[in-house]
Amino acid sequence: MNGLGVNRESISALAAEAEAKPADFNATERSAYIRKTIQQIKVMKASSVGYNKDEIKSGFAEFADNYPGLFDMIMKPTYDEKSLSLMINLLDKMGSGHTSQHQASIKVGQHLMNEYVNPVLPPTLPGQSTPTASEDSTDQ
Repeated sequence: MNGLGVNRESISALAAEAEAKPADFNATERSAYIRKTIQQIKVMKASSVGYNKDEIKSGFAEFADNYPGLFDMIMKPTYDEKSLSLMINLLDKMGSGHTSQHQASIKVGQHLMNEYVNPVLPPTLPGQSTPTASEDSTDQ
């Protein structure tokens, strides 16, 4: 056990509990709503009328209030559509019962690690290992 009161057994038990816990929302409805709203916002952004962020936000107030980070992200001129698409597709899989919320979270985390973290990490030299979580906690 490390200084945080966490050991392999407790992590395994928490992971099993998370795996078994059902989502507390309807993933199919949520993914359809998010996908539809994003498409509508994209149409407004591309419109020749030239809607600004506040005008679009007032038209999609519920979405902007419930998903402020997502709204801000899609209002940027460019954003990571690949990651967003992955997340929405995983919501679909959760809704159809093909993946759990826990499994989807792991897949998103792995994708983000591969896309954003790994490319900026320095290369590991032969014979050198990277610290594990348990090694890191002993330094504190």
